[in-house]
Parts: sequence; C-alpha cells; structure tokens
Amino acid sequence: MKRILIAALAVGMLASVGASFAEDDHSKMHEMMMKQGGPKQDTRTELKIPEPMKVMHKGVMRSHLDAVSEITAALASNETGKAANIAKDNLGWNESQEKMCSVFGESAGKEFLDLGKAMHTKADELSEAAKAGNRDKALEHLASLIKNCNSCHAKFRH
Repeated sequence: MKRILIAALAVGMLASVGASFAEDDHSKMHEMMMKQGGPKQDTRTELKIPEPMKVMHKGVMRSHLDAVSEITAALASNETGKAANIAKDNLGWNESQEKMCSVFGESAGKEFLDLGKAMHTKADELSEAAKAGNRDKALEHLASLIKNCNSCHAKFRH
C-alpha cells in the first residue's frame, strides 16, 4: 500500500512539473510570436485534392527530401556517381514521375504542376553534372532544386 501511495505521489509530481514546462514553452512561443507581429494567416493556395491524395503526396515529398539528403551526403563525400544515380532514380523526370504528377490534373493547377516538373528536371541536370564528375555544378543544381521546393511550399499547402 505504501508503494502505491509513493508511486501515485511521484506520478502527480511529475505531471505537475511537466505541465509547468509546457506552460513555460507556450509562454516563450507566445512571446516570440508577438515579437514577430502576432499570428499570421496562412495565405498559401490550398490544393483542392482529396484527403487520401494529400496523405500520399506528403509521403512522396518526404521521400524526395530523403533523396535530397542522400544526394547531399554523396556529394559531401565526393561520390558524384552515387549522387547522380540517386538524383536520376529518385527525383529525375521520367514516365513514372509524369504519371504520378498527372494524377493531380486540373485539381492542383498548372503552376503547381509546372513547379513540380521543374524540380524533377532540375534533378536531371544535377544528375548529369554529377555523372560528369562536376561536383561544384551538381551542388549549384542541388541548391536550385531546393529553392524550387521552397518556392512551391511557399505558394501551396494541403
């Protein structure tokens, strides 16, 4: 019985400490947000696609981000051939990517589709530069590819 009482007290104390930390984090976040002019409305264009498609697309974008990470690591270790293969196989524009992007059709809009295709074709340019052993040019293309991703995420949301 004594052990149960001690355990209950310990859990209660931990819960109150946790709540205190949560309040501190919330207060800090609120203060930081107010310094930046308060909460902002998300003005990005919402993609009008069905929920299951949104879930699938977010998974695809995460896999693209994984590929970008692998390309970065390969270029950092001067494995340009490996970077070329990853870029071409995982991000390059091909029939499979075109088919996947076409699923969005008119619901996403031309600008969204154009930004997506531009990212994939930039991956092809990155792949060609890396395949040629031109690490510096491959890094330039990688920077452009990431900038393209950021442009799309700045313009669109799910």
